[in-house]
Amino acid sequence: MTTIGEALITLLEAHGVDTVFGIPGVHTVELYRGLARSSIRHITPRHEQGAGFMADG
Repeated sequence: MTTIGEALITLLEAHGVDTVFGIPGVHTVELYRGLARSSIRHITPRHEQGAGFMADG
């Protein structure tokens, strides 16, 4: 059975996403479980605002 995290990662891959930025936490556990089996690169910032700036380029 596919989890919501796996489904979301599959959708991101289908849209060409190769990098995501975020801080793991209780509300994103399923996303990170799906990400563990993916080729998508994850970058952990020190602060949420930093993640936004990095993602914006």
